[in-house]
Amino acid sequence: METHVLVVHTRPRPGAEAEYHRWYDDFHLDEVLRVPGFVSARRLQLLPGDAGGDRAPGLPAGPGSHLALFTVETDDIDATIAAFERARTTMRTPDCLDPDSVTLSWWRSLSHRTTTPPPTGPGHPDPAPGPTPSHRKAPSP
Repeated sequence: METHVLVVHTRPRPGAEAEYHRWYDDFHLDEVLRVPGFVSARRLQLLPGDAGGDRAPGLPAGPGSHLALFTVETDDIDATIAAFERARTTMRTPDCLDPDSVTLSWWRSLSHRTTTPPPTGPGHPDPAPGPTPSHRKAPSP
């Protein structure tokens, strides 16, 4: 089974932030997670004065100020995307959401590692050796 992520950029309409968060958390996440293959969701908000430096600290966030990351597990991503698109036709766009801010992108996972490294030390086998970084010399035999 392959893992994919649907990344959704959105922003609330000015003055409708509380309603937007309520809609997303209490309704929309569940609505999306009912689509077969969607297994988890996480929401994020861009920090004021983001590291990209495209706006000054304290100013209202611009386009794409919020992200929703949906993890999707499927053997047929094209069928899953089609099922999602069919489901989208029944999903309501609330007044609190700026419809011009919505962008979607699909991503394929290149790594299955999503947790911290396994423990090492007494009672734990040494991790498999990896390549020697180019800035360090390998020990002499």
